[in-house]
Amino acid sequence: MKINGYIDSLRPTPASTPAVQRSTQDVPAVSAPRPVKSDSVQISEAGRRLNAEAREALDPERVTELRQKVLSGAYNTLDVVDQVARRILTRGDL
Repeated sequence: MKINGYIDSLRPTPASTPAVQRSTQDVPAVSAPRPVKSDSVQISEAGRRLNAEAREALDPERVTELRQKVLSGAYNTLDVVDQVARRILTRGDL
């Protein structure tokens, strides 16, 4: 092998190497080790309380009522858009 003018005498060039044919049966199968999955999640007590409060606040009847309002277009007014925009700016969510 020749690399930038240097000739590696330890490795023969492909032309001087006789072709050796092996069947795949001669080569033992090597399996790569499988990575160990170690992901986990820990939910704090405060998170559990927030989840419980959110579930209580959105009971199925309230969800149905809000869904009907959205589907009927009750929130498609400039007044609602203005109120939402003002709340976003006031809370600093933007």
